[in-house]
This record gives sequence, C-alpha cells and structure tokens, in this order.
Amino acid sequence: MLKNSGMEKKFNELEVARCYNEVVGEVIAKKTRSIFMREKTLVVKMDSGVMKQELSFQKTKIIGLVNDRLGFPFVEQLEVW
Repeated sequence: MLKNSGMEKKFNELEVARCYNEVVGEVIAKKTRSIFMREKTLVVKMDSGVMKQELSFQKTKIIGLVNDRLGFPFVEQLEVW
C-alpha cells in the first residue's frame, strides 16, 4: 500500500528517526536537534560538540544498528553537524 501511494520513502525516513533514537539512547537523543535523510545519508544535527565527536567515532556502528532495526539497508552514510 505504501509503495502504491508513493509514501514508502517518507515512512522509511520516519522509521530511521525512530530507530536512531532507540540506538543512541535517551541522553544523546535529547542532545539531537534534528534528524533527516538526504538521499541515503542520515544527517544528524547536535547541540553538543562532545556528542558530535562521539557520534563521528561511532558512525559505522550506528548505521549498522539502525539498518538492523529497520530490517533492510536504507542508510549508507551518517553526517553529524
């Protein structure tokens, strides 16, 4: 039904945001200003410089965990701003 209505991509983007919050935990999720998808890249804007650096070190792990929770590979890159 989602494919036929053209809303599959938007639904997947919302699921990515939900999965991201679950993967990084409550503390980091609270410091996250915004989350959005640009093509196959998950873009995360943070309030804390320390959190930005920590997420940058954990990019591969976060991408893997988000995709695992989604059940298919949707996110290929992670940018932290």
